[in-house]
Amino acid sequence: MENPPDDEGTAPLVDPQHVEVPAKAGTDHGSTSAVIVSTRTSRAWLRLLPVLVVLVIILVFVFQNPKDVKVSLFTLSGTLPLSVALLGAVILGVLMALALGSARIFQLRRQFHRNLEGPKGPHHHR
Repeated sequence: MENPPDDEGTAPLVDPQHVEVPAKAGTDHGSTSAVIVSTRTSRAWLRLLPVLVVLVIILVFVFQNPKDVKVSLFTLSGTLPLSVALLGAVILGVLMALALGSARIFQLRRQFHRNLEGPKGPHHHR
C-alpha cells in the first residue's frame, strides 16, 4: 500500500505555548509527555528579531547615504550626512506623534474619570 502524500492544510492545530514532547528521546511511551511552556526569555527572543531587522535596514540606509548636506533649523545650520539628517527628522516626527498621542490619552482619561464621578454642578438633580 502507498502512503497518501502529506497535505499541509490538514495538519492539526498546535497551541504554541503548550507543545507536548516525549519525556525521553528514544522512548516510545505515548502516555509519558512533558509540556514546554513559553517563557519570558523565549518571547524576548521572538521580539528581538523584528528589532534586528529594522536595525539592519537602518544601517544599510546610513551606509548608502553618506553624502553631506546642509541642514538649517531656525537660526541653526550645519552640515550632516544625509542619512543622519533624515533619521533625525524621523525621530523628531515620532517624538511629536508621541507627545500628541500622550496628550490625547491624558485628555480621554481625565474625561473618563469625570464621568465615573458623576455629574456635578448647579444642574445636578436628585
